[in-house]
Amino acid sequence: MHAIPAAAGLLLAVALGACSSSPAPRTAPDQVERAAVAAADGHALVDGSPISQPWTQLWTPTQAGSKIAACVKRGSDGLIVFRPAPLAGNSQGLSYSVEMIPKDTSVGGGVGPPYFDGATAERLVDGCVARFPVDFRLFSVPEGDRGALYAYDLTVLRRCLLAHGQAVPAVPARERFENMLRASAPWNAYEQVRVTSRAEWYALVDACPALPPAIAGDVADITAPPAAPWATSP
Repeated sequence: MHAIPAAAGLLLAVALGACSSSPAPRTAPDQVERAAVAAADGHALVDGSPISQPWTQLWTPTQAGSKIAACVKRGSDGLIVFRPAPLAGNSQGLSYSVEMIPKDTSVGGGVGPPYFDGATAERLVDGCVARFPVDFRLFSVPEGDRGALYAYDLTVLRRCLLAHGQAVPAVPARERFENMLRASAPWNAYEQVRVTSRAEWYALVDACPALPPAIAGDVADITAPPAAPWATSP
């Protein structure tokens, strides 16, 4: 019988202790998620109470714009068109415009739901916005942290997401990466991330944080701003 050297025994004990003390899977939103959800639904009121919609994950502004547009189209039978702003237009919060199509120009010669008045249309749009909370933190990364963010995205985050089966585009060259940040159109490793449940989202984002701890701390006091004022096009 061979004895385990003292040093090796100590390392083994530490490793076993680390394994036995692994935290349980998260089951509740963290501060970033709570702020994003509050920003998504807090501005929309139903009889004086915020709209509360089920959510699965945090989205990028581009993802959310596409999802909300589809939600509004579905809910209005195509009579309301949601137009998200270009990415750079979301630096102060989700920005968009809305167009209501007169019923007599809809497909089928007006067959469909009643014409939406402004209040009804606004309620529908706000409900869809509330379903897709957005993580806006990349817009707030300080200039001094951009180099560290690039290194993290290139060597840690992208690899982590790929290892978890997610699709991730190639990280642009550093100069372009930093120029995109300056233009309020940041490259986002989570742009193509899709999950099917909140539990899957918690596990993924805890394993592959969108921001490294030091940068997350620098923007911790900056929460997702509310959606831009609702507007309609004539």
